Amino acid sequence: MINRTLRISAATLMLVLVTPLSADCPDTDGNSIINVDDLLEVVAGWGPCDPPCSGDLDGSGSVDVSDLLSVIKSWGPCETDEVLLVFAQDLEHRIPGPYDESMLDEDWNEPTWSQGVDDGRVSIVETDNGANRALAVLYPEGEYGTSATGAQWKLMFDESHDCVRLSYRLQFVDPFDFVRGGKLPGLIGGEGNTGGGIPDGTDGWSARMMWRSEGAIVQYVYHPDQPDSYGEDFPWVNSGEPLFFQPGQWHEVVHEIQMNTPGLNDGSMTAWLDGELALETEGMRFRDIDDFAIDGMYFSTFFGGSNSSWATTADETILFDDFKIESIGAASP
Repeated sequence: MINRTLRISAATLMLVLVTPLSADCPDTDGNSIINVDDLLEVVAGWGPCDPPCSGDLDGSGSVDVSDLLSVIKSWGPCETDEVLLVFAQDLEHRIPGPYDESMLDEDWNEPTWSQGVDDGRVSIVETDNGANRALAVLYPEGEYGTSATGAQWKLMFDESHDCVRLSYRLQFVDPFDFVRGGKLPGLIGGEGNTGGGIPDGTDGWSARMMWRSEGAIVQYVYHPDQPDSYGEDFPWVNSGEPLFFQPGQWHEVVHEIQMNTPGLNDGSMTAWLDGELALETEGMRFRDIDDFAIDGMYFSTFFGGSNSSWATTADETILFDDFKIESIGAASP
């Protein structure tokens, strides 16, 4: 029976749950999971103690309410890797209207080149009844490919990283005809191979997204073990069923790439759609040398495909917003 002195008011519980605590991972048994075993360890050691004592999570010399609530707040798997914010962009500082090259330089770390911006296919628009601003990309009717639809540029990082999580929101403006498919932003390394440039393990790789017919979602990956000349599709699924983008709905997509040890097939890709796991692929080989790792994000979006069967049937628009890039663990040497 738990001692009656462990009574906690609702107000106290709420205060601690919204206040950062000193223990990042209050794990008493070293299994990186905060569960009932950790809770019982705290209860068993309740009161003053002579350090070290496993239930004293904040090093105060006493196992008390603070330690108990630290366990409650951190319940579940415990992420102990350092997470570093590499880049974030929400476009809220921009006034609705055309998006030009000077804005691109300020917002995306001065890309060395771009497509679609000087052609007037990128703009800032208000969404959600004026409560939000987003990047709108145009895909003109009857067109396909990088020179006539969408926009492209590369956001390069200041240093390489071995594990990166990219997230952003997008909306296919309703109505939207997906036709055969098109490209969407993703992470890259080295030369960021695309366009039929098969990686050989020493040049680079890319892991953009694509929408396919009817909005089916895939990770479209250029890697040394790809079976064909063009990128390999890794479908996004839930419970074995394919996932689809829905026109008129904001979706959040998250990509997490773990680099492989050079020459080994021990890399991985994980992805989430609107908070639900959508892709989990291990045994990936992105590189055979350590000259590159995860080096940037390729903002790459267009209809196609290399022929008119991919062409738009009307003017189409996709909205992009809330980009965030995080490095998990130490930067690559």
